[in-house]
Amino acid sequence: MSVTLKDVAKQAGVSAVTVSKVVNGNDQHISQETRAKIQKIVKQMGYVPNAVAKGLKVKRTNMLGFLLPDISNSFFPDVARGIEDTAKRYGFGVVMCNTDDDAQQETEQIRFLTSRMVDGIVFVRALKRSNMDQLFDSGLPVVIVDREIEIKNDGVGQIFVDTRRGIHESTKLLIDRGCRKIAFISANYSAKYDRYQGYCSALEEAGIALDPLRVYQDHYDVKTGYEGMQVILGRSQIDGVVCGNDMIAVGVLNALKERKIEIPQQVKVIGFDDIYLSRYLSPPLTTVYQPAYQMGASAAKMLIDHILYGNPLYKKSLDFELRIRESV
Repeated sequence: MSVTLKDVAKQAGVSAVTVSKVVNGNDQHISQETRAKIQKIVKQMGYVPNAVAKGLKVKRTNMLGFLLPDISNSFFPDVARGIEDTAKRYGFGVVMCNTDDDAQQETEQIRFLTSRMVDGIVFVRALKRSNMDQLFDSGLPVVIVDREIEIKNDGVGQIFVDTRRGIHESTKLLIDRGCRKIAFISANYSAKYDRYQGYCSALEEAGIALDPLRVYQDHYDVKTGYEGMQVILGRSQIDGVVCGNDMIAVGVLNALKERKIEIPQQVKVIGFDDIYLSRYLSPPLTTVYQPAYQMGASAAKMLIDHILYGNPLYKKSLDFELRIRESV
């Protein structure tokens, strides 16, 4: 026979109402000692709340949606882990949906999450023609991660790193190391906070003219790095490459090695994200670290605090860090 809420209350020596508040996360007025005691007994007895009944009663499903553009990008699993670990601590589950960086897929996944009655959504927008208005019109609380966006909706949270400044600093590092013919390979993403703007500002600051022949933009993937490097090498001389992310840098390194170009002696390469494999590439990749796990955890915490306690959503910038290895 399954354990009931009343069984837990009897064992804990408290009322069923008190147990219900702890289980449902409405326990801000319950002492830490009582809360911990109930949580321990819930775990010991193996009590599992009826999610459907609880959802009908409190008008919540205790489920978050995570809408991301590309699960094959090694950056996003760390974001997802941060969301999932935090959600689990508060008794929430996570439904993850991949959009393939496509606006139509994004629309379909927004509809899917809305139909599943998630309590809120952590959102990474598609690069082109994103359907953010549809998401905001859903009435669900939303926290945007990774790609900072200018929006008029004050009721939307954002957790991000200043990628424009990060790319500015990475480009400046190559300039400080003696590079003057610096290529830029990234996704084709036109926005005020785009990485490309950081690249341009660093060149301008150093008095280096922008050469469009050294710029290639497509997607945040290995193919873009490889093909972009081939195109640029076919039309221009370079001594450094700034990459929009580490996946692009992997393609760049492969293209350079095929042409027997020595790294970093002839061409210096810098990435962005500091995904797990970056330190194990040959040579180990210099990159801009952004805290993917913390992004996910902070976004989930903000969203859950809003859902449970009505705390306002807000905008928060996290720090990045240059991690210098052997590719520069």
